[in-house]
Amino acid sequence: MDSLKRMIYGWEAGDHSPNAFYRRLYARAFGMSEDELFGSPGHDAIRKSLDEALLTGAINDSALEGWEIVAAQYSRAAHTKPPGVLLHDLGADLADLGHLLNQRRAISTLRRLTRVAAQMAGLMCLTYIKLDERHAFLRWARTARMAAREAGDPSVVSWVLAQEAYGHFYAGDFTEAISVTREAQDIRISCVGAVLAAALEARAQAALGPARAPEARSALIRAEALLDSLAREDVNDSAFGYNRAQLYFHRSNAYTHLGETTSAWAAQEQALALYQKSDFVDRALTRLDRTICLARTGDSAGALSYAADTLTPLTPDQLTGIITLRGLDVLKAIPPRQRALPAAAQLRELLTPPGKERSEQA
Repeated sequence: MDSLKRMIYGWEAGDHSPNAFYRRLYARAFGMSEDELFGSPGHDAIRKSLDEALLTGAINDSALEGWEIVAAQYSRAAHTKPPGVLLHDLGADLADLGHLLNQRRAISTLRRLTRVAAQMAGLMCLTYIKLDERHAFLRWARTARMAAREAGDPSVVSWVLAQEAYGHFYAGDFTEAISVTREAQDIRISCVGAVLAAALEARAQAALGPARAPEARSALIRAEALLDSLAREDVNDSAFGYNRAQLYFHRSNAYTHLGETTSAWAAQEQALALYQKSDFVDRALTRLDRTICLARTGDSAGALSYAADTLTPLTPDQLTGIITLRGLDVLKAIPPRQRALPAAAQLRELLTPPGKERSEQA
């Protein structure tokens, strides 16, 4: 107990900062959010420091393998951890990585460490996308691009471009999303980024309306062919990999946007059978696609019930960002006269953060 008191006194005196674990404990003890208690985590300052380090070409030649392992661990956590939780931990390690990049060392290690920086900056970009923090995602996308090009690895360049394209897609800028996915596919090698980009292009084309159905189907065919050509070690459920579950999810979303409910339903069945239960984001988004299909076939009551069953088990940390956005799409798919149903009010409440009100237009 005395040691804990000393830690708290030292934190309050500014002698040190608590790590992510203690930040959560302190916030819970005081009944406050982490940002309220500790202030902004300073991710923008971290990003600027990383930018500066990359531009100077500074490098450290130690612990490279350890950093590559850290990046791989975060890529797995990206599918299972709530984005707000991941953000603090990832930001702290990126700050350390920035310090390493600022120490000039042997040039032979430059590309490996810069490659890790590109991957972790791309993961920051992805995390902000999931939180629907659009300005932050754009800034980290630029940093990830710069690091990837500096590392000189085409597969990483393609991957970070695919992450950026996701951000444009969820921001509703489908034309820009398609443009960036095309850039990611121009790498002309078999890599995860190219598969991601092709699959996302299909969704963006479909979101532009039924007239773009041929382009959407062509992109889905291309994504499946690229998946079949991936190296075995790249077929996995991490953010650095791609697998059949993800392909079926992208196919489901594309067909849902096109209004082809029978094809969408089949893809949803396959995706939900393959996804791990811990992959809460894509499972929830797949189920919400199904909810929209139910609404479009006239089963508003079934749609609202299925949406509630999907969202109710999620914690407040999980029910955020792009999941909330897709939940609002469910309400938009419900005929206006039926949005006054008690089930619609329940769904609206689930999608409303404490202390805020949702527009009735949602």
